[in-house]
Amino acid sequence: MRTVGQVLKEERENKFYTLDEIEKATKIRKELLEALEAGQYNKLPPPTFVQGFIKNYGKFLGLNQEKLLAIYRREFSEFKHPPRVLETFTNPVDQKKFRLTPARALGSVILGMVIIFFAYLWFEYRFLVGGPYLEVSQPANQLNTNSETIQVIGRTDPEAKLSINNQEIGVDASGKFVQEIKLTDNINNIEITATSKSGQVTKVEKTVFLKK
Repeated sequence: MRTVGQVLKEERENKFYTLDEIEKATKIRKELLEALEAGQYNKLPPPTFVQGFIKNYGKFLGLNQEKLLAIYRREFSEFKHPPRVLETFTNPVDQKKFRLTPARALGSVILGMVIIFFAYLWFEYRFLVGGPYLEVSQPANQLNTNSETIQVIGRTDPEAKLSINNQEIGVDASGKFVQEIKLTDNINNIEITATSKSGQVTKVEKTVFLKK
C-alpha cells in the first residue's frame, strides 16, 4: 500500500506542481515537504504538526484529507512500532561460533611475530634511507611582520643535527627547538635543515616579509 507521502507526491507531479510552489501555497518549508513525501518522520516535528501539514497539502491538491490522515496514522504506527524479528532468524542455531584452538592460537602468535618483524624492517629502512622528521610550526610561510626579530619554533628527531640558515641549533631531549633570528631585509628566506646520523637531510624553507 502506498504511503501518504507517495500519494501526495504523485498527485503533485500529476498536476505539475513543484515543491517550491507547494511551499509558497501552504507555507510549509520545502525541506519538511521533502521529508513528508519521503516518509522520513524522524526529520519532521511531532505528529500533531505533521497531520496539519498533510491536511493543508491535501487540501491544496484537492485530495480527501480524512483518507490521507488515515493512511498516515497506519503508516506512522508501523514506523514507530516496526515488526519484531525473532531472534532465531537473526541468530540461526546452526551458525558456528568461533572457537580458539591450539592451532589457531599458534597461528595468531606466528602472524603477530611476522607483522612485528616487517614493521621493524620498515622502520629500519626509513631510518637508513629516509630523511629525519622535521616540523616547523613558526613562523608561518609568507608571514608579514613589523618586528625585526622572530622565533623559529619546531620539532625534529632528537638525534638529528639541526641548522637554521647554516647555523647549527641545539634541540632538547624530545627534539623541540626554539631559536630567535634577526630579520635584515624586506624579504627574508629562512632555511631549516635536519640531518640524520646517516647523512639524510630534510629541509623546510620559510619566507618572511619585514615591513619597515
